[in-house]
Amino acid sequence: MQPRSSYSGYTRRRKTSRLVRVGEVLSRVLITLGGIGTIVAVATVCVFLVWVVVPLFQGATIGRPSNLPPPGRRDVPLLTGVDEYQLLRWAVFPDGTLEVSRLDNGHVLVTRPLFPGAKLTCCSAPSRDPDVAFGFADGTVRLGRISAVTRFVDPDAVPASLRELPAGEVAEFEQGVLTRTSEGQLRAQGIKVEFEEPIKPLEPVAVHRIDQSVRPTGPVISLLTADGKLRTTSVSTREDLLTGEIVKELTGGELALPARPGAGLPKYLLVSGVGDNVFLAWEDGHLVRVSTQDLEEPKVVEEVELLEKRSGLKLTALQFLIGKATLLVGDSSGRVRTWYRIKPADARTGDKSVLTAAHEFPGRGAAVTALAVSARDRLFAAGYADGGVGLYYATSEKHLADLMTERGQEVRTLALAPKADGLVAQTPESVWRWDVSEGHPEVTLRSVITPVWYEGYEKPEHVWQSTGGDDAVEVKFGLWPLIFGTLKATLYSLLIGVPLALLAAVYSSEFLHPSTRAVVKPTIEVMASLPSVVLGFLAALVLAPFVEKVVPAVLAGFFTVPLAFVLGGYGWQLLPEKLTLRLGRLRFVFMCAALPAGVATAAWAGPLLERLLFNGDVKSWLDGHAGGSTGGWLLLLLPICGLATAFFLGQVVNPRLRRWAASRSRPVNAAADLAKFLAAGLLAVGAALLLAAVLNGLGFDPRGSVVGTYVQRNALVVGFMMGFAIIPIIYTIADDALSAVPEHLRSASLGCGATPWQTAVRITIPTAMSGLFSAVMIGMGRAVGETMIVLMAAGNTAVLDINVFNGFRTLSANIAVELPEAVRNSTHYRVLFLAALTLFAMTFALNTVAEIIRQRFRKRAYQL
Repeated sequence: MQPRSSYSGYTRRRKTSRLVRVGEVLSRVLITLGGIGTIVAVATVCVFLVWVVVPLFQGATIGRPSNLPPPGRRDVPLLTGVDEYQLLRWAVFPDGTLEVSRLDNGHVLVTRPLFPGAKLTCCSAPSRDPDVAFGFADGTVRLGRISAVTRFVDPDAVPASLRELPAGEVAEFEQGVLTRTSEGQLRAQGIKVEFEEPIKPLEPVAVHRIDQSVRPTGPVISLLTADGKLRTTSVSTREDLLTGEIVKELTGGELALPARPGAGLPKYLLVSGVGDNVFLAWEDGHLVRVSTQDLEEPKVVEEVELLEKRSGLKLTALQFLIGKATLLVGDSSGRVRTWYRIKPADARTGDKSVLTAAHEFPGRGAAVTALAVSARDRLFAAGYADGGVGLYYATSEKHLADLMTERGQEVRTLALAPKADGLVAQTPESVWRWDVSEGHPEVTLRSVITPVWYEGYEKPEHVWQSTGGDDAVEVKFGLWPLIFGTLKATLYSLLIGVPLALLAAVYSSEFLHPSTRAVVKPTIEVMASLPSVVLGFLAALVLAPFVEKVVPAVLAGFFTVPLAFVLGGYGWQLLPEKLTLRLGRLRFVFMCAALPAGVATAAWAGPLLERLLFNGDVKSWLDGHAGGSTGGWLLLLLPICGLATAFFLGQVVNPRLRRWAASRSRPVNAAADLAKFLAAGLLAVGAALLLAAVLNGLGFDPRGSVVGTYVQRNALVVGFMMGFAIIPIIYTIADDALSAVPEHLRSASLGCGATPWQTAVRITIPTAMSGLFSAVMIGMGRAVGETMIVLMAAGNTAVLDINVFNGFRTLSANIAVELPEAVRNSTHYRVLFLAALTLFAMTFALNTVAEIIRQRFRKRAYQL
């Protein structure tokens, strides 16, 4: 049997070597394992992110309730609290008696009168601080502190029976309790009461309501007397230099409240955290806000109705949240609302602020009878007349838990532990205690995506502020500013990088001489090796200060540099044909010369445009301090008008011009083409100027939107540098895609009489469209995930501002900045992982859509 001849005529049969077969099998296995490993790795990252994020959206964890024996006193206390370790509970009753009891068994440890011989009438509202104020029937005021104290004692200082106390056990010791810690130390806890000397009144009128605010300079006291007068007093101390005696100085004034016939005296009096406002509220929901910025002349600045005018609706609880700026208002329907002051532009009150209802927690059918607030955050608990207790977080409006004491027994008092890890409720029959783990109440799915109404803000807003103030402790975890910043950085970098990269790829693959292309392409690819931290450094310390000095020239450069290239092309067409053939290899050199010409023109035209369009100072114009909006509209509308003019020429003028040019010589056609371009440019400028004048006349101004106040590190600088970073990867992939188009398609097009440009636009680019689109999407992925450039050059401010001259913060930069400082497993830590998961989801969605579109482009290419 004769061996069959191959197509090349070579008749010797060749056998595949064993080494090649082993290599094929090994390659197949490695590629399969690599692909599966990549999928598993990506899936594992996703699962880990979800695992860290899920606890954010879970509710509070509540331990089993402890039902203690009935308290020693059955009447409702004026003040109550618990210690840090939830071992002691203290209460001050209306007759001035202090009672301290154990929370593990209810045993009363201390019962003693605080003010023997004095008739107590009121006390200040509870707050995060241990400072308290009491008012008496003779008008006297006493200031003091009731606090839980902890100390570690020497074993020799305790009775012998307590020296071997087992770890975790509790025993009574010196009117408190003694506990052995896990480290073997003996920890004693008790309640400490301290009072200052009484403050005597000028007139012996009973104090009806009292509250205070402790400032660094001393306490500010506001009290309402039985005769309906509000008195405000600042208490300061000084040392007498002669006697060394500590002398108290009292300064203040008084105010007669507005008459409310039949309403009686206010039921509630609260003083704001800095002592500049006093809130007086009646049972029908009417509230009077008194400004005490001038303590000697308090004045009513606002009257508000906290409740709707509905039959039977009453104000049943009023308390401050942490910071003493937000009022918690509970009513007889079981609803709780938060109220705080905002400063709208149209405020007509005396201090230009108004009290506004912000958050609402729906009622449960039973009246709110008690409120307790956390000393750590904006957590609060509400007790109801039916024995229920609700746990809520004010900022996010998150309902954490519903608890129940005894059905039908109203909750008289509530107290949250100082660490917000425990809750104590008292009913007429018993005391209930729960261990509480609040979880992450600051975050809900709605609060991280939609606007949230934060304390002091005029309306709900998107805000990222991972650390709150010392008093408000209102952290803001809105992710939308970070998502917006990521999209903004990507948009501006793509606007600059994509056109340059794609046009460079088309030119180098279709028009550039092979020898020149062999030098240009590797040079551009080398740009990809520059570390992003170096680019960020250059953008922040070199490019940003330089651009700030030549803003008008930079704006002019967006028009003069492309114009220099286009005019250079038209000038090339005017040259004699033989000369262009001789100089063909030098075309790239002439193109490179157009760049400095455009830059030089921009440097010359920039100051001129600044004088003509921006009243001589572009930064002042951007701030809105000078000039009208015509110049800004002109620059913004010019590209749009240019595209509209180009479309008009392509649809109307060019077909007629081609018929006319068929019988004309090359120089005449080139001159006509140049004249057409210049006329089109004048038409575009004229149309943009006309539209700009119309918009200016109608009162529209671009400032405050796409342009605005100039900040040195801004989106324009980031766009320049990130565009420079993504150009190499987009260019390389696009050039390879264009070069992979079969040569016979180009030859067929050229053979049919098409020009190289027509061949590139109508044949090569559509065929390579899937590769070009992939190049753009890979560049977009590079821009979305970029960290160091935006971190160093974007100003790192989480703002929602499309202004090209303002900064921003991206998801990736935010993670890089804050994750090293975030406490492990804290809310902040998990929200940063949520940001990472969001970035992962955005990238996954973009890549999925990109792949679908790329497949469609590939199907079209196969049809060619």
